[in-house]
Amino acid sequence: MFKDKVIETISKEFGAPARETLKVTAWEIGSNIGVVVQTDQPNKDDHAFVWMPYPPDSESLPEVALEYAAESGRHSNTYASSGLERGKPVLKLIVTSNQELDDLISYIKAFKVFAPLPEFKASPEAGDEPEFTSPENLIRVDTSSMPKPAPIKPRREAIPRAVQREVWQRDGGQCVECESKEKLCFDHIVPFSKGGSNSVRNLQLLCERCNLSKGNRI
Repeated sequence: MFKDKVIETISKEFGAPARETLKVTAWEIGSNIGVVVQTDQPNKDDHAFVWMPYPPDSESLPEVALEYAAESGRHSNTYASSGLERGKPVLKLIVTSNQELDDLISYIKAFKVFAPLPEFKASPEAGDEPEFTSPENLIRVDTSSMPKPAPIKPRREAIPRAVQREVWQRDGGQCVECESKEKLCFDHIVPFSKGGSNSVRNLQLLCERCNLSKGNRI
């Protein structure tokens, strides 16, 4: 399975894991930097879940990463690793290809020595790259009959950690709608798709249920 290859590659680069359980394999990479590979999930054999500390505010996030605020929806076996302790925001990287695995290793190496983090893009999906055909098989294309591509959506910027902390403190670490403290997320009051910003005034804490019920509405 691909997650086995991820574990083997990280071990080759950074040494034997510091912790192995039925659910995770974890390394202590450097000062306050833990890296955790889930072994209980995913069930598919073509990708792996890798947990890492949230990067400094000045650094961009990998395209393959999901942001988790504090304990919101996190795998509990990550808490024992440095930088992934309970109450801290973290990243869950979904690694699906050899190129992304190479980029992950470069990203961890830079993180370890506090160097600027390299760009970490998602690999193209299988079949995205065009296949070249022989000249005799080429056909004339009337471009006026081709459908227009959908406009490219703006990429959502990461919410700065300082903003996350202020919103968390203001909302008391609980959903502003139902006061739940489970599966919390940072919600844009004015949705990002409608021009909402990552400012403290435009963010609130919602639980997963309240966030899903809101959808893309203001």
